[in-house]
Amino acid sequence: MERVKALTDFARVINSDRYQYTESDIFVMENTHEREAIFDMYFRKTEDNGLAVVSGIYEVVELIKILNETSEKEKRKYFSEIIQEQHLVDYLSKLKFTGDIFAMREGEIAYGNEPVITVKAPLIQAKILETPILNIMNMQMAIATKASRVTRAAHPIAVSSFGSRRAHGFDSAVSGTKASIVGGCMSHSNLVTEYRYGVPSVGTMAHSYIQTFGVGSKAEKEAFSTFIKYRKNRKSNALILLIDTYNTLKMGIKNAIEAFKENGIDDSYDGIYGVRIDSGDLAYLSKKCRKALDEAGLKKAKIFLTNGLNEDLIKSLKEQKASVDIFGVGDSIAVSKSNPCFGGVYKIVEIDNQPVIKLSEDLIKVSNPGFKEVYRIYDKNGFAYVDVITLAREKDEDRENIINGETFNTRDEQDPLKNSTLIKGEYTYKKLTRVYVKNGIITDEHEILEDVVGSRNYYLESLEKVSEERKRLEFPHKYKVNLSKDLRELKVKLIESISKEINE
Repeated sequence: MERVKALTDFARVINSDRYQYTESDIFVMENTHEREAIFDMYFRKTEDNGLAVVSGIYEVVELIKILNETSEKEKRKYFSEIIQEQHLVDYLSKLKFTGDIFAMREGEIAYGNEPVITVKAPLIQAKILETPILNIMNMQMAIATKASRVTRAAHPIAVSSFGSRRAHGFDSAVSGTKASIVGGCMSHSNLVTEYRYGVPSVGTMAHSYIQTFGVGSKAEKEAFSTFIKYRKNRKSNALILLIDTYNTLKMGIKNAIEAFKENGIDDSYDGIYGVRIDSGDLAYLSKKCRKALDEAGLKKAKIFLTNGLNEDLIKSLKEQKASVDIFGVGDSIAVSKSNPCFGGVYKIVEIDNQPVIKLSEDLIKVSNPGFKEVYRIYDKNGFAYVDVITLAREKDEDRENIINGETFNTRDEQDPLKNSTLIKGEYTYKKLTRVYVKNGIITDEHEILEDVVGSRNYYLESLEKVSEERKRLEFPHKYKVNLSKDLRELKVKLIESISKEINE
């Protein structure tokens, strides 16, 4: 029987595809492994061709910490079993990350083709991080972006993320739940997410809890009363009773009201209390339960709706004027059910200070060359108006104009008729690209990433600066992402150079 081996944190660093190490062997043999390379991680489009929410930067930076702090002995233990070339094992066992990592912050709103992460490092160091980075970012950004869609549909009603049981494994359940918080969820149910990120978890009860007391009305009421008895003085958990085990209106809501009253829970209770409905016609049942609770004097009782909810169902429930105080959403967020593959890519854009480009017959797959950074321009009303991707190493004219607040013109890369003039004094800007690792050393910016609730608040504040038509869920108005004049000219120059070779 094949032995299943235990893994340490370092396994996350080498969670790679074989070709990255096959290429690394060639780079070592050719003595080109120390060439300075720059790779961009970005995505081409989202589910609705609208905005995405950045999540996962914290874990990417943690990869660097793990790589640099893991002993040579432990690295050798792994590499010697999966790599046959002894010279490459020797090299990798001593490897530490000495480069730079630039990225948007957690909770940032991002759009297609913008560098979310840029890795600038010796070639092998940048190369072997490709799969680990994409593994983290594609999962977390898929979930954070889906959470954004769901919470935007629910607004102003809060959403709780509780899809751990449907998540694709341990890491997906834990860091995926964290991503759902960054994407706007106000609460969650996962214990290890609470342990790792410090965001308190919440929970109600399961149908099986009620069934352990027996079958029928008497057993259900006993289950409710027992729950209230032991939980009412523990303010960390809300008194939310699940009322659809047998019959929501003829049994569940009646037993809940009686259990609350007999145990001294009413509107004077300073904690959260209420009911959860997990099946049936949620709009109809919630309105009937709201009426029953109000008539019983329990006007502060909350109604928690669950059962396969997504942004479309939530929108429908709101249109039907369902009585709801919080939506509980599971697999729709936990696995980004309608669009589970985020599609982020990791492309080389520069080698030894020379910009490089990837061409394709599919226009969307043509990469943007060079070392870049992203600026967000806000109009005089404070709304995000356009993002401009500029060159970072060279003296980029548009970047200088933005930083100095000068008048400049920006236009769509493909359509010169779609252009805008930003007038001096009538716009503000924010640089989205931050430095998280410099020369292998983690910067103070990393501390911001540890605050998951802070990242969620940052996202929500950023969302307020996006116009309504650009954040609608169906056919959102396209947000402008333009290349600076110098970057656009560099791209055209490289394309023309290659086209000339092809034609010749």
